[in-house]
Amino acid sequence: MIQTTSVKSAVFALSLTIAFAVSAFAQEQTGDRNYDISLHLVIGSNDPAMSSRAEVPKELDGIVRQVKSGFSFGSYKLLSTFVGRVGEAGQFSYQSVANIDGKDMPTAVPTFLDWSLQDLRGGPSGRALKAQAFRFGARLPISTGGGEGRASISYENIGLTVQKLGLTESSPTLIGTVHLPGTSGTIFVIMTVRAT
Repeated sequence: MIQTTSVKSAVFALSLTIAFAVSAFAQEQTGDRNYDISLHLVIGSNDPAMSSRAEVPKELDGIVRQVKSGFSFGSYKLLSTFVGRVGEAGQFSYQSVANIDGKDMPTAVPTFLDWSLQDLRGGPSGRALKAQAFRFGARLPISTGGGEGRASISYENIGLTVQKLGLTESSPTLIGTVHLPGTSGTIFVIMTVRAT
């Protein structure tokens, strides 16, 4: 009887050890998942000069059709695409000089852009993704005039912040809109996330 109890205890201990090992391996596998992120900035405008330019790439056709149903701009154009990679539950942050308003500005008057994505995770099943936070911001130069032929430049902050963001893997998702100061244009912030 004592020997049977010892065998049962050993089998139980071995089973428990295997269960912990499998659980740790599953968590490790989930933690190794990486995501490629594409942030697309599409501008909608009624500016005639913009309508002669190229529109948006085919991969964004569906989301732009959706945008057109709610906005009445004469043209839509892809301004920029930014890419990055982040691991499961990681953080991605981007800061640079960029031209996001579609206008030709002298290089001495830059636009500053920053965006970040925090704690991106895959759902338990399917293509659902969630992120703890997303931030998009820019500092745009605005000409405020000046005396004797000199223009004075000041910077206007624009942007958006989202807490608890839901996405669908490999599907372009409209995160939000940002109005461009001094224009009739609006930037549509669109993100696509693909597991790698």
